Amino acid sequence: MRINPNFAAAYTHRGNARDDLGDSQGALADYDRALQINPNFANAYLNRGVTRFRLGDNQGAVTDYNAALRIEPNLAGAYLSRGIVRAEGGDKPGAMLDFQKAADLFQQQGDKDNYQKAINNLRKLQ
Repeated sequence: MRINPNFAAAYTHRGNARDDLGDSQGALADYDRALQINPNFANAYLNRGVTRFRLGDNQGAVTDYNAALRIEPNLAGAYLSRGIVRAEGGDKPGAMLDFQKAADLFQQQGDKDNYQKAINNLRKLQ
């Protein structure tokens, strides 16, 4: 980031590391900086949504997942993550739609592990 302070992906990667180490506020600051640099960076919205969800900010998480999906409509992880928030919030129909969309996309992308996660979450609601 010293070499190129406008490299949004670097802030997102550091945000992920900070979140993994338990520094949620530092992670949020890094995701915010990445989005200041590139407001169309879907993965920064997705990752910030995950951190917000962990902090109990479900509304903020859904807002971020929605933003990610507006930018990148085939971002399967955003559907999976939004489905988890919706399920926790009692929106069973919305969660089921998100899990099904995530499963379809993961299958198309050849991601068997995440496909199975989406299917397992869907089955829990059926």
